[in-house]
Amino acid sequence: MAQEIKMVYGTVKQGLSQLKNSAELKSSLPGHISGRNHLNVVKSIEQLNEDIKELTEAYASVLAKHIAQTESAVSAMKETDENISSSMK
Repeated sequence: MAQEIKMVYGTVKQGLSQLKNSAELKSSLPGHISGRNHLNVVKSIEQLNEDIKELTEAYASVLAKHIAQTESAVSAMKETDENISSSMK
């Protein structure tokens, strides 16, 4: 019993393109909110905001790498499909 996997390359590339556009994450958290306020909670909030910003940047970087790897894998699959197809003719 033969099993066939079909991939619609245009749809996959379109999905990856949309993911790439949405992966451009920008942190809109304020950097320094304390001004002349010296409360510990304000310092904690500023540190949390900085940590969130760093995590967001790291996530965006990892996501961009995964998108690039997926695009490469899809291209390799398409090339393999074309090679197999041409050898069967």
